[in-house]
Amino acid sequence: MLRLVSATVGPVSIVPGANGINQTVEAYNASGNASALSLSVSSSATWLTPSVGAAGPCTTTTAATSCVPLIFALNTASLTASATAYTGIVTVTAPNTVDAPQTITVTVLIGGAVPSSVNVYVAPYVAPPALASAVTIPFTSNSSGLTGTATTQDGANWLSLSLNAGSFQSTYPYTIYITPTPSNTAGNTYTGSIVTSGSSFAPDNKTIAVTMNVTSLPIAQPSVTQVAEQLATGAPVGYAAVTLSNSGNGTLTVSTVGLGPTTMSGSTQWLTPTTSGNTVLLAFDPTGLSPGTYTESVTIQSNAANSPTVIPVTFQVMAAGAPTVFYQGVVDDAVFGGSGFAVTPGDVIALFGEQLSFAAPTSGPAPPLASQLGGASVFVNGEQAPLYFSSYGQINFQMPTDTATGTALVQVQTNGQTSNTVSVNVAARAPRLLVIYGTGGYGAIVDASQGNGYNTLPMPSTVSIPNFITQPASRGDVLTIYAIGLGPTNPPVAAGQPAPDGIVGPLAQLTSTPTVVFEVDLDGLLVPASVPPESIQYAGLSPYAAGLYQVNVAIPTNCPTGTVQVSLTFPDSTTSNSVNIQVQ
Repeated sequence: MLRLVSATVGPVSIVPGANGINQTVEAYNASGNASALSLSVSSSATWLTPSVGAAGPCTTTTAATSCVPLIFALNTASLTASATAYTGIVTVTAPNTVDAPQTITVTVLIGGAVPSSVNVYVAPYVAPPALASAVTIPFTSNSSGLTGTATTQDGANWLSLSLNAGSFQSTYPYTIYITPTPSNTAGNTYTGSIVTSGSSFAPDNKTIAVTMNVTSLPIAQPSVTQVAEQLATGAPVGYAAVTLSNSGNGTLTVSTVGLGPTTMSGSTQWLTPTTSGNTVLLAFDPTGLSPGTYTESVTIQSNAANSPTVIPVTFQVMAAGAPTVFYQGVVDDAVFGGSGFAVTPGDVIALFGEQLSFAAPTSGPAPPLASQLGGASVFVNGEQAPLYFSSYGQINFQMPTDTATGTALVQVQTNGQTSNTVSVNVAARAPRLLVIYGTGGYGAIVDASQGNGYNTLPMPSTVSIPNFITQPASRGDVLTIYAIGLGPTNPPVAAGQPAPDGIVGPLAQLTSTPTVVFEVDLDGLLVPASVPPESIQYAGLSPYAAGLYQVNVAIPTNCPTGTVQVSLTFPDSTTSNSVNIQVQ
């Protein structure tokens, strides 16, 4: 079972014209001695040369005693100094090994990461208690001793530099803070500088020219600053999105979108942008393209002071082959894993990878679920799993209910080809409350005491959800909380089959009922109210669904009001994530 101590290296700052110091990431076998691993490495970048060292005692982890060093030579002398980082991907493979291949991202900065200049747009000063309009510019340095002396042309104290808490291996995070003062008025431009010193890496010691543009207009902030997509030849169209948010005043409105740094309309053979409100949807079509890398840029025109917004786009087309499942790419379909994550027998799973299906995205039938969708099948410990959905990069399936706890092995078969094998930790219970994404953490919870009991969501009325009514709940209202991973039921229900409705067959109730916790955070002080198991109206599988649970509970009379966090706690001390509701 292949494990890597780190999946990233850098950013490593290197003097222009020089090669960087060799970097090392240790690999180990999670199920035995590292010498049993037969590792090979390859690189996506000509300046990055990886090699495999001899197995020996681990020096960077206590998770194992024997490790194999992966050594990365940084042949960067020919790279030119740039404010943009150079990135290479090292792929680590091992035959007959679970959780291979894996990748390591190596990033270098020629000339260092300290910027030479900064030019930002900010909204005018707002008096407390409103949040001040500020811009933060993060960067890294090889030295924790870097200091900065800030000066401004107008003499106002709107510019500063600080070292953030903590460090990441050999790099240290710094932040430039630009916060307008009352004297910095809209429509004016202000200049300043930060002189950095004290770094052992000479290029970090420089003068940073800073320009602050104060404006009352909208300020466009893209959700991403660059887009990279990868598809195989013959794959269906893939999509990515860029959303502009407004960090300034007024209302931000996108007017046009086009390709190239100045072009206002059109498309290429492989990239077509369209707009929906302030979101730009990018369609990637590999039809007719040979394997290789294709580049373009998308220009978004808006009424923002800093318009246009230009987003570089990279499209990697690769040869079609067997499906690949990403390492740690098998996760629950509610919060998508996390630190120490596990899934459960009967859980609803999201599997991520590449070339999983070459058919258009396909949703399966209502339970009983299909065993194959879009030419793809999923196997857990050799047992075929029921499927909800399949696409090129994601498959949703139900973990077989007879899956043993411990480590399960997952593979995908597509059009007669079999993927790599990945492992996932299976626990008896891993409760996850469903979240309605894009709502700020509000849960998939309906208020059965309002409307028709199925279309009212306990959220602020300012949150808009198509086909639903959003309004705060009241104490005493009965909620239906939807979740996955809550554990065994009586009677049990086979994977892929619909849960009984209580009429044709008895409801599949949990064998262990949770406590429902309602709490509000008041300046760091949690004020809770709980509903014990004996007061829960129903907890079990949701009728007619496969793998979906529901908990029906009345909001207690002592529940705090406002934005309330809801979670489940079981007698065995397993606890769910928290989601929000609004209580009046």
